[in-house]
Amino acid sequence: MTSSDDTPRLPSHATRSPLEANGAAHDQAEHVPPRIPPYIPPHIPSKIPQGARIVVRTDAGIDERTGRRTYRDFLGHVVSWDGTTLVLDRDPSADGRRAAERVRIHAAQIVRLKPIPERRARRA
Repeated sequence: MTSSDDTPRLPSHATRSPLEANGAAHDQAEHVPPRIPPYIPPHIPSKIPQGARIVVRTDAGIDERTGRRTYRDFLGHVVSWDGTTLVLDRDPSADGRRAAERVRIHAAQIVRLKPIPERRARRA
């Protein structure tokens, strides 16, 4: 195909994006990359027994004041683990300041898992 000034031109279907070629306007639809499964660190086991008492260390980001990486620990019993999300019944704090709670922790946040023995029974 040539125009009146004899400059070679590509056919209109060759200059359109795949979205435009399928009838969708380019400005109406953004390219969406295929869904990539979340990254699961290799140090996390594929199976964690329900009821196990563990401590989970999570990455809490960088401290704005010091610039150092910070961590947050959760101690409790495993409710479920599907390979991507850990559901934990968090123990109350030993001094009674924090009540027991159920928390959900994404695998990508987990830095370390460690089994912990049950607390000793308190003497009356």
